[in-house]
Amino acid sequence: MAVPSQAAKTLNEDFAMNQQLEKQSYAGVVCRSCRQAIPLPAIVISMASEIEKDPSGRENPQGCVFTLRCRACDKELPYRVVDIVDFEGTPRPRIWWARRKSGSGSSDLSRAAGA
Repeated sequence: MAVPSQAAKTLNEDFAMNQQLEKQSYAGVVCRSCRQAIPLPAIVISMASEIEKDPSGRENPQGCVFTLRCRACDKELPYRVVDIVDFEGTPRPRIWWARRKSGSGSSDLSRAAGA
């Protein structure tokens, strides 16, 4: 009789783990250029949480600005702490090849300028 209860327990644990995986979310902002989600780096998340915890209210949340680069369109724009929202799922992976292609010509110019 112990085998069916052990199997049921394992199934329940697997189901619970799958539900946890499905409910992933992350903090970010919406790109003002392409409207895609930009995940926040840990330093911005800590800055935002410190501002929210500040009981004196000296820091104006609307006055705190940070700059982020979009992973979809590669544009860098300023955002405010009040722009932070929670997104469902996992963050979009960064596209490194796009940067290398656009930056390949500039490295040749910098070498020529340094010579």
